[in-house]
Amino acid sequence: MTIHTKVADLLNQRQKAFEDLEAVALADNTSQEEYDAKKKAVEDLDQRIKRARDAQALAASTAQPVEGQQKAVPASPENDSYVKDKTLLLGGIAKMMGMGTGNLDLALKASERAYGESHPVTKALQVSTGSAGGFIVPPDVMNEVIPLLRAQSVVRAAGPRNIPMPRGTMTLPGQASAASASYGSETRTITKSEQKFNQIVASYKKLTALVPVSNDMMRYADPAVDAFVRDDLVKVMGLREDAAFLFGDGTQDTPRGYLSFANSFGTTQGIFSSAANSTPAAGGNWITSTSSYTLATVAAELGGAVNKLDTANVPNTKRVWFMHPRSYNYLFNVQNSLGSYVYRDELMRGSLLTSPVMRSTQFPINIWNVDGSQKDCSFVMLVEMTEDIILDSMQLELSVFREGSYIDETGATISAMANDQTVIRAIAEHDHQMRHDAAVAVIQFVRWAPAIS
Repeated sequence: MTIHTKVADLLNQRQKAFEDLEAVALADNTSQEEYDAKKKAVEDLDQRIKRARDAQALAASTAQPVEGQQKAVPASPENDSYVKDKTLLLGGIAKMMGMGTGNLDLALKASERAYGESHPVTKALQVSTGSAGGFIVPPDVMNEVIPLLRAQSVVRAAGPRNIPMPRGTMTLPGQASAASASYGSETRTITKSEQKFNQIVASYKKLTALVPVSNDMMRYADPAVDAFVRDDLVKVMGLREDAAFLFGDGTQDTPRGYLSFANSFGTTQGIFSSAANSTPAAGGNWITSTSSYTLATVAAELGGAVNKLDTANVPNTKRVWFMHPRSYNYLFNVQNSLGSYVYRDELMRGSLLTSPVMRSTQFPINIWNVDGSQKDCSFVMLVEMTEDIILDSMQLELSVFREGSYIDETGATISAMANDQTVIRAIAEHDHQMRHDAAVAVIQFVRWAPAIS
């Protein structure tokens, strides 16, 4: 048994010992002696883990590569890609789990051979928990994975509130209405009033992805290959999550998106289609864009969205615009009658009417208007991000297999073994909620576009 395997084994023992301690602590008839014994078992394992890690660090500092082993580059920000861009860990971990056919010990040995004993991928595997056919990214790696999802997804990148939801559901209490106050004479009876409350019940929605990767690529320990594996995996997860947070209607086990929350605050809910006449939303924080738009109408609509949030008493703490690049590029290039760019200077500083702008090609640009005369419409949204909540129940779980088959996007059954592929399955569980529906303003049927597109 290598020292690296020993550390992993001790961590597994420690997890089981802690679960035993937790069970004893919650039991009603536990004696103090039994509790103390379970606690000591956990503390003893902590000491053994510390000693093993100390020995591991000493071994790594003097280790020399054996024949056929890649010499590990020292993990320093100056010359190690995995330190400068720690999101590469996800691709490396997924690859090594594939090389180890889902077994953590085999994956660790494969990583030692491919990367070296002191490489960040090997170290990440040393402190991970896993089982045959599955791998759970531990908390210290999750912190590196989630920023990558945010970088690929405009909603997470905009900085909503993030709340752990470990039990898969959570009730968020809120205030529906306020008490009232009034003036009166010395002898007048004080009028009674009271606050009213409501609640938001969040429950996890499961997001899954199945990504086949060529084993020819999996066999190479190279940052470029690890980045490919990572990007392929994260792309399908991050973009689908982002689409739900923007446009999800909450049906078919999906989270609700900004469009749904804006509909709830309006007096008439919009029904938008890319194949038939749409029903416009009305009331609330909805603004209908002028189809034959001008600089003046665009300015009025942008200002109107800001005013909608202001008059609904939504705080102006961290408002963010969301739009398609087509809409952004129109604003970036539009000129007034004097030939001056109206919004370019501000947009180059990263804001529009003092609020940051996020662009996503997942915004549709093929929505039909009311009578179907315009079939190239889109949306522009303004959201107060301090009102936006993402509740993560399970941030990321990876399972890896080389045998069996999977169904591709055309419905065909593909054999992983016959095609020399490793299949990576990713699962995340989360929900998306707004503390107040009024925190979303939407401009509908937007046709803004550059003169040449």
